[in-house]
Amino acid sequence: MRGTPKLRRAIINADDLGFSAAVTEGILRAHREGIVTSTTIAANMPAAADAVRHLAALPGLGVGVHLNVSQGPLLSRQAEALAGSDGVMRRSGAGVILACACRPWLLAAVEAEYDAQIRWVLDHGIRPTHLDSHRHAHAFPPIFARVARLARRYHIRFVRRHRESLPGRGWPAAPGKQRRLSRLLNVLGAACNRAAPDLLATGGTWGVAHTGGISEDWLLRAAQLLPAGTTEIMTHPGLADGLDAASTRLLESRRAELAALCSPAVREAFENSEIELTHYGRL
Repeated sequence: MRGTPKLRRAIINADDLGFSAAVTEGILRAHREGIVTSTTIAANMPAAADAVRHLAALPGLGVGVHLNVSQGPLLSRQAEALAGSDGVMRRSGAGVILACACRPWLLAAVEAEYDAQIRWVLDHGIRPTHLDSHRHAHAFPPIFARVARLARRYHIRFVRRHRESLPGRGWPAAPGKQRRLSRLLNVLGAACNRAAPDLLATGGTWGVAHTGGISEDWLLRAAQLLPAGTTEIMTHPGLADGLDAASTRLLESRRAELAALCSPAVREAFENSEIELTHYGRL
């Protein structure tokens, strides 16, 4: 007698809600018309308040916090060391990590800003399903320790941990730089798991090596090869209106990912593979 197949679940998360009005529009469309089930809001970014106004009409969309100390204005006065004289943060993910490694006292500022962003989300009537971070800054174990403390304080059970191991062959090619980043984040993710075994995570986080390149072919392959258990697929759909290369490298790729996530062939592939599309709040 054949055993009962193990359940396969996918959380299709769209990062950067509130980054801009156009990005928000694309994410909401990817939920209404596509397979996106979850998003994370960048509370300090210009379009965050407008994004919140749309969420009441989308009760099936899980919403977490996209913790951000790389870009945009500060929400916490205790985090002034992270910004320029104009109160705006301008660091790459590597820049955040390097700054904290060289000046450990900055970790308190990072925690203060993350705390303010979580409280902003709570104050706007959203119960966060999970935490992740802009440009993967929370993968750095000293920063992760601060994020873990905030997760416990606000009773947020899930924090994204990076573990990407795409099974099989036939995946679209990924840039070498992104593949190296994925491998590094896997190492850091394992260290974060050991540091906070009480916080929950999915069995894997896919989409790091292909950030900006989640195509229809990639999603069809994911539907075919997704393992048993729960996997988060990290995506960045949106529209590029009003964005420029100085603020993000993800411009037209957002529109391409939106099209892939809304593809009827992709939706059919996930349905035929009997994959349960869910979000962190339902686990």
